[in-house]
Amino acid sequence: MNDNRRLFWVLAAILVLCTLPWLGVADFYTKGEPREAIVAQTMLDQGNWILARNNGGEMAFKPPFFHWMIALVSLPLGHVTEWTARAPSALAAIIMLLWMFRLYSRRRDGDTAFLAVLLTFSTFEVYRAAFACRVDMMLALGIVGALFAFFEWSERGLRGLPWLAVLMMSVGTLSKGPVAILLPCAATGLYLLLRRERLMPVVGWLTLSGVLALVLPALWYWAAGEQGGGEFWRLVKEENVDRFLGKMTYASHENDLWYYFVMLPAGLLPWVLPVGWMAWKRRAEIGGPRQWLRLSPETLFSIVAALVIFVFYCIPKSKRGVYLLPMYPFVGWLMAIALRQWSLRVRRWAFAVVLSLWVLAFGVVVPLLMRSKSDRDIARDIRDMELKKPLTSYLAWNIPGNRAHFFTVNFYLRDGLGYWDGTLREGYILLCEDHVEQFLLENPHVSLDRVYRSRHKSCDAKRYLELYEFSQLSPARSISK
Repeated sequence: MNDNRRLFWVLAAILVLCTLPWLGVADFYTKGEPREAIVAQTMLDQGNWILARNNGGEMAFKPPFFHWMIALVSLPLGHVTEWTARAPSALAAIIMLLWMFRLYSRRRDGDTAFLAVLLTFSTFEVYRAAFACRVDMMLALGIVGALFAFFEWSERGLRGLPWLAVLMMSVGTLSKGPVAILLPCAATGLYLLLRRERLMPVVGWLTLSGVLALVLPALWYWAAGEQGGGEFWRLVKEENVDRFLGKMTYASHENDLWYYFVMLPAGLLPWVLPVGWMAWKRRAEIGGPRQWLRLSPETLFSIVAALVIFVFYCIPKSKRGVYLLPMYPFVGWLMAIALRQWSLRVRRWAFAVVLSLWVLAFGVVVPLLMRSKSDRDIARDIRDMELKKPLTSYLAWNIPGNRAHFFTVNFYLRDGLGYWDGTLREGYILLCEDHVEQFLLENPHVSLDRVYRSRHKSCDAKRYLELYEFSQLSPARSISK
């Protein structure tokens, strides 16, 4: 077995042991994870893998590839658990990082590639995203995989169609949207032009690749549009066009331009500190853009890919640190170049300490601290009451186009929590303790009788929840939200 193959399997073992055994330890304690997990659960329950409805009849805000993967992993059990919900993100991270090792080790020595992968994996943002039931790691796999495939295609002299890049862009688009086509094509096009490739062949091949990458997503969009109609197409426009232009009907993670200049270094912890120090010491060697053009192809490609992704995500008002996730493998390679002078002994101790701390934090400490904050206990209390009437919910802070929900309670009730629309004559309704008065002002014909109060504040609403039995004293009327 050659050295690169041995390092590959050692790396695979590290990635698996530091993620898969720990995924199901923590309950859901933020609204983001159960919001995605319940989509997969309703796919299994309803048998609708195109546009399943959940949370009182709403459709998912993101395309379904990530939810399909959760549903497939959950299929043997027949239901979604915390482990099966998080497994696709962890597997996407493992595939992306092993692919990263394969690409760089074939063009540079295996030790530097091994260092680059471990640096990337052990950054705070990548490790955290590998543990999260969110679409971001699957999108990162689509974008990074497409970029890797495009780079290998460029080494073949642009011969033939880069089918693997097309497939990965389709995966990314079916995970979150067309950004998974735009970014790989833009970064690859700029790299090829810097390498003095002719403009027209570059534009032609990348345009064709982008169009072909839309074929599979277009089939899903067509099928979903048939089911969802105008409501679906308005959601598509809002999530893709309006989000980029900052014209959404509700504020979504809006931050200023400087935001990523803080969040990127924070996401690169703990390695940003030694890398920053080494970069400062070797600043004369780093040079500027003119010197970068003389770098090895894989290093120049990494710089171009990282910069294109960073600049693109600085443009929209909507910004989250995890949006930069596709940058991290390329930044990881650049960090490895800066730190490759570390001795093997220093590397082993550094990674042993950092990875042990991350496993301890995400696999033990966070689950223990957050167990009392999860809404799992609230859902269990409600389920144990064996309610015989419909269960619905109401939140006073609804925003047009982004209705608020008790996502965690609803997941643990297996999508058994409806949403108040004023049509039910009687049943049970879940309210925040300080929303009762507002509910009665909007619905003076409804009588409430409290039957339950949560023992701790909801992890979603940050308030105590109360369950009421309700009945309508006058003919039901529809409440517009």
